[in-house]
Amino acid sequence: MTKNNDYRLRQPDALGFISLLCLVVFISLFSAGIYAQKVVDEPPTDPAIEAELEQYLNNTERSETESKTLLRNIVAQLDDTTPLMTVVRAQGYWAGELFYDEQDAQAYQLLDELQQKAEAAKLVDAQAEVLATRIDFLSMEGKRGEAFLLIPELERLLEQTKTARVRFYAYNLIASIYSEWERYQEALTHLLKAQAALNEIDSILNQGRRIYLINEMVLIQISLGQWQAAIETASSVLAEAIDAEYDWLAYDLLFSKYYAESALNDYEQAIETLRQVYRLADELALDFQKVIILNNFGDAYLKLDQLDKAESHLLEAREAAKSLEFIGMQQTIDYNLAFIAVKRGDSLGLKQMEEIAAAARNDETLTDYDVEETLEELAKAYAITENYQAQAATLNELLDLRKKIAEQTQQQQMNDLQAVYKSRDNAQQIALLEQQNKLNEQQLQNTQQQQLIWILAVAALIASALLVLLLYRKSYRMNQRLNDVNQELSERSIKDPLTGLNNRRAMQELMLKRDPTKDNNADALLLLDIDHFKKINDQHGHSIGDEVLKEIGRRLQEVCRASDMVVRWGGEEFLFFVRAVEPHHLQQFASRILTVIAQEPIRIGDEHINITTTLGFSPLPFAGLSEDQVDWERVLQIADMALYLGKTQGRNRACGVTALHVEYEQARKTLENDLSAAIEQGWVELTIIEGPAQ
Repeated sequence: MTKNNDYRLRQPDALGFISLLCLVVFISLFSAGIYAQKVVDEPPTDPAIEAELEQYLNNTERSETESKTLLRNIVAQLDDTTPLMTVVRAQGYWAGELFYDEQDAQAYQLLDELQQKAEAAKLVDAQAEVLATRIDFLSMEGKRGEAFLLIPELERLLEQTKTARVRFYAYNLIASIYSEWERYQEALTHLLKAQAALNEIDSILNQGRRIYLINEMVLIQISLGQWQAAIETASSVLAEAIDAEYDWLAYDLLFSKYYAESALNDYEQAIETLRQVYRLADELALDFQKVIILNNFGDAYLKLDQLDKAESHLLEAREAAKSLEFIGMQQTIDYNLAFIAVKRGDSLGLKQMEEIAAAARNDETLTDYDVEETLEELAKAYAITENYQAQAATLNELLDLRKKIAEQTQQQQMNDLQAVYKSRDNAQQIALLEQQNKLNEQQLQNTQQQQLIWILAVAALIASALLVLLLYRKSYRMNQRLNDVNQELSERSIKDPLTGLNNRRAMQELMLKRDPTKDNNADALLLLDIDHFKKINDQHGHSIGDEVLKEIGRRLQEVCRASDMVVRWGGEEFLFFVRAVEPHHLQQFASRILTVIAQEPIRIGDEHINITTTLGFSPLPFAGLSEDQVDWERVLQIADMALYLGKTQGRNRACGVTALHVEYEQARKTLENDLSAAIEQGWVELTIIEGPAQ
């Protein structure tokens, strides 16, 4: 403590000396006729018109027509004497009105005219605002690549931009685009810059702008799977947003809160939050959103097995969707209603789900992600009806689709990133050329003042050195903190937030980096599923179910070697990637997992829950085949089918496909769709390991 106190006592003296030295330097520069430049404030604006523009943005009660009329009257006041920053702001807002009215060509033409004026005036702040508006339009049009390519130029302009309002708007915009690209570190960096700019603004809109920033932070937390943090962050400003009548922000915050609560399986609280969302949607006359919310009510009650309430909300949603001709949502609602029928034992429900899934596969208007969700629900329906063969086929199709999505996403990101890096290189080259030109001009102008410049340079170096000494500790701590935050973000992106185990993304990254030719010994995949996990949730509640998943994850981590990986694959499924394991050791390992899980009940409070698991496993590479022929995802499908075969044979066992007795091409089609048939024909060898008796 004494050392810190001494430092604080000495600091003013040191700073006083530096200030005096800098003053001497500046006086010398001024007296020599060199220091003619002063600190530049924000470019001039028209205060009266700027105040009217603030009122235009603060349209809590006006209709769209009234707002447009107000802006038209403001634009009519502009003339040749109006400062350019005010002209760019007002005309930029008018371009936005044109864009929202789907007059895209006129909107972009107006931006082109403003850009020419800004460049002719060499006013960086105006150039930055026009470019940010253009990027905003491109992003809203869905032209993500074009918008992203313009960001380096905007960032270069922002380094010289003095207007805090422009910096707030632009940094916010850049953060949202980086979030869309899942580059959350860059997004957070720009949100902090937006917050710094907001602190410089004196406006009636600051409260809403601050809440907007927090809402953006919530969206990033949602994207990273930080469910509890997202709930807490959203809750911290919800009441303020509602009281200040920032209805759209409140709506977004509430919906994010509902989404996070659902992800944590806290469906009771999620339903309560949905009620608030619905009330806001009703006040805002968001008829289409109300249909979506009613469907979400149905989904939440379905998760709680309150089928009557789920059906009631879904029927109401379907009627509303029909009246609005909301075709896509009608199909989703019908699918959920069919799933309710399946849970009630109605075979027609399964047939209807199959028909909707077949239509979804052929619907070109649906994305692969929509089809993925449809197949997931269909697989669950097959499990409920104990049609495990159909479930296995659906899961195989689902795995193929996910592989396709991952490949398409990776390829698109690679293409976009190549274009982005090329654009950045071009921007850097331009900046270097400009810098070189300035240096050449400076050398020509300074030939008669070289001696004075050297003297001043030495003085500046002394001042800089003293400043570095004083600020070193603070800078070091801030850099260390930033490194810690970056490390935490990286860790969270590959970790399951509930169990702390690795997630699918971690497994996929490992497989991309893995070289199967390096190790002489074979690896293996083991897929584990908790037996009767649904009963645990039904009898003890979802919170107990979550605790069971945590304990299972802990036990599995204990048996996992340092060289292996255990992954929460999804729901109650866990995946082991085991390195360099011989066949008999693999079987011993599977038996050990069965024992570790079943040997003693899981104790949660007063609850003692007996747990068993079923495993499917297979060596990797499969049957000595090249992984170019049978990759790890195909091996995982085989292990998955072995798992479900174990389910049909009584659970609490491990089933492994350990050998192939025929040429792979002969067994391939059967092996991909019907493991039981391949076993019956003697094409593959199935090893069964019984779990401990219960």
